[in-house]
Formats: sequence, C-alpha cells, structure tokens
Amino acid sequence: MYRFSQIFKRDFLNLIFNPMWVFNGTLFPFLLVLVLGFLSSGSYEISVTAYDYYGVSMMIYVIFNSATISSNSFMEEKIKQGNMRIIYSPVPKSFMYTSKILASFVFSSICHLLVIIVLHLSLNVNFGGTNVLFVILVLLLFEFLASILGVMFCCIFKSENTANQILSIVINISAVLGGLFFQLGGFGKNVENISYISPVKWIVTDIFKVIYDKDFSYYLPTVIIIIVLSIAALFLCGKFYRTEDYI
Repeated sequence: MYRFSQIFKRDFLNLIFNPMWVFNGTLFPFLLVLVLGFLSSGSYEISVTAYDYYGVSMMIYVIFNSATISSNSFMEEKIKQGNMRIIYSPVPKSFMYTSKILASFVFSSICHLLVIIVLHLSLNVNFGGTNVLFVILVLLLFEFLASILGVMFCCIFKSENTANQILSIVINISAVLGGLFFQLGGFGKNVENISYISPVKWIVTDIFKVIYDKDFSYYLPTVIIIIVLSIAALFLCGKFYRTEDYI
C-alpha cells in the first residue's frame, strides 16, 4: 500500500498544482450557476428558484465533466514521461489507472463540495436541508463513476484527445436529455420518455424527489445503478489497459 500511496500522492499533487483544473473545479461551476440562475430568475416558482434548479443541475453537469480530469491525468502528454517510471517499477499494473481514478475523484470531490457549500451560503441554493447527506452521497457516487469513465475511455481509445472528444459528446447529449440545461416537460410525453435513456435523468429525478418531495422511492435503485456501472467501468479499465499503449 505504501507504493500505491506514493503514486496516488503524486497524481493528486499534479491536479492540485494545475491552476486550470482548480478553476474548472471551483470558480467555473459557481459562475455557471450564478449566470444561468440570474438569466432564468423569472421563469421559476418562488418555492423552487432558478438558483435552486441550476444549483443542482449544473453541479451534476460539472461532476459528469470530471471524466475529462481523470482522462487528462491518465494520458496527458506532459505527465506521460513521469509515469513511465511506474510502468517499469515492480508494482501491479492496476496501480497506474486506479491511482489516477482515486486522485481525480478526491480532487474533484473536494472542489465540488466546496462549491456546494458556497452556493448554499451565498445564493441559498437548496440541496436537501436535513436530507443533504443523501444528496451528497448520490453526487459523490456519480463523481466516482465519472472519474472511472474518463480513464476507461482512454484505455479503450488509447488517446487522450480521442477520449475527451467522445466524452464531450456523451456528456453533453446526456446532459440535454437529462434536462440539465432546460426542462423537457414542455416538449411532449415522447421526448420526456426518451430522456430516460440518459442516466443523468435518473439522478436528476432522484435528487429533486429527495429535496422537494422527501421521496426516496428512486433513491436505492439510483444508487445501485451507479455502483453497478462503476464496477463494470472499472472492470473494462483492467480489460483494455495495456502498458505498451503508454510507451
């Protein structure tokens, strides 16, 4: 475990000392909610403000985008040479990708938890009140899944650029279908039904039910689905990872 902890520490510090990732993880989500909430402030009910809606939906969106952080920390060109030492050291090959996943997850989680606290204190965004821990748990599980997906796409496509391009398409289509940018209820029942093919839609629905209806009927199925997808994605990382692709 000592060797793994040393690899993890280096991966985590690479993220912490990258000002672009710190900006993307903290200031960018806050500004996104601030701008969208302000522009849509007249379109929502008093009980559920635009800041409430976009505070939750945009956090889900930026959490999904954490996949690009893990993919960059896994195959970014400027850190590849440093990782070559790990490849030729006597450690299990799984350390290479699991340390990147864990470092990305911890870094992103810290950033996004700070944003949630700031959004609640400054814009009074409702994250569940007494049920906030249940909401946080779903968001953290989704954060973990997103971190695994970034590495998985790199393992499959053998290229950071290709992985990020495909991830961008998947994330944005899922976000639109999930109703993160605007609600799809006004587009008819067929569009609403199609939107449920997006895992993001399940998470959004579950979180809003917990926050506003105190309804946990979707909670356990959502948690189980995220965990199963995470295990499957982690298995695919091991299946497709090849050390020779790093050379």
